[in-house]
Amino acid sequence: MLIDDDAGVRRRISAFLSDSGFQIIEAARGSEGVSLFQNEKPDLVVCDLKMPDMEVLDVITEVVSKNANIPVIVISAGGEIADAVQALRLGAADYLMKPIKDLEVLEYSVRRTLKQAALIAENLAYSKQLESTNSQLRRSLDLLRMDQQAGRLVQTRLLPDTPLQVGSFSCQHKIVPSLYLSGDFVDYWREDGDQLVFYIADVSGHGASSAFVTVLSKYRVRDITKRHYKKHGELSAAAILSKLNIELGQAKLQKHVTMFIGIIDLKSNTLSHSAAGHYPMPIMGMKAGIKAGIKAGIKAASIDRYTLLEEKSFPLGVHNKASYDDVILNLDLGFSINLFSDGVLELIDKTSLDSKEAHLIDLVTKGKGRYQEVCNSLGLDSIADAPDDVALLTIEMTV
Repeated sequence: MLIDDDAGVRRRISAFLSDSGFQIIEAARGSEGVSLFQNEKPDLVVCDLKMPDMEVLDVITEVVSKNANIPVIVISAGGEIADAVQALRLGAADYLMKPIKDLEVLEYSVRRTLKQAALIAENLAYSKQLESTNSQLRRSLDLLRMDQQAGRLVQTRLLPDTPLQVGSFSCQHKIVPSLYLSGDFVDYWREDGDQLVFYIADVSGHGASSAFVTVLSKYRVRDITKRHYKKHGELSAAAILSKLNIELGQAKLQKHVTMFIGIIDLKSNTLSHSAAGHYPMPIMGMKAGIKAGIKAGIKAASIDRYTLLEEKSFPLGVHNKASYDDVILNLDLGFSINLFSDGVLELIDKTSLDSKEAHLIDLVTKGKGRYQEVCNSLGLDSIADAPDDVALLTIEMTV
């Protein structure tokens, strides 16, 4: 069911999704959509955030109250983080920004959301079978476990493909959660054809609340990136962190986020990066060496082996006036960068942080910065019970 007061938007979306094999029910107002929902019983609702007769948040509440298993996708031209937070808290399955220039993005969200809803429905059906054979306590524990598993599947499907080739760079990642849901998250994508954007984030705490922030951050980082490029014609890692820092502070989620974000210009072979309290800092390597400098101007530094980058800054969501810097690096052949969450330090049997860092550098050096060698050396494919969330993201120049 599509609810939107703009007839042109409805026709465009309805025609596209109909051609893709979906049956569409249209409503021009929120109240009309709520009435149709009860009579037609659609499998999914796509709803505009702002309508003349009622807010989409009220529509979500009405839909969830009638059938909590039917997912809702919200589309909005506003882009306010408070609206996204509230919509997701009330049960929205996805949040897309208007205008949707490529309707394949909406189709992908619809198909993914329906698959997730089917999975959750299967889990609910299975949990009902358990209710007839287990005690009340056992049922409660099993339901909680099923919810966590379903949440883990949703979070995993939000991660980028691995490996992913972008130009001459290969991107690969591995996340090992300490619980079903992880507070660690990575993302990487090609932005506007000529930019490879990547980041690693670590949300304070564990479990569902931290995982929720990783999902929210994914959408906000991508949206902030697109808006910044559209406005300025270039990207700035520091500007992205600054905007996200303000939004997380205003959302009052009682969570802070450490993040390292990098932007590789595929034409000029340069890397711009910035960090927000992330530890440990990434390990970068080159065959020929690099020259580095902050835009504001610092002396060039030569790096001729695998070395920890150095940068100090505040985590996101702590201080609204925190500032971040762009560091610009010229990339040579043999470039690689390995990014870790702090959980990796728990896997290293050393006493001090300095010795753990030194061991991590040695491990990456021996593996020549390659993803699989680093992953194998840390034993990430065989960890049974991780003491903390562990994340690895590797970007390698392959050509």
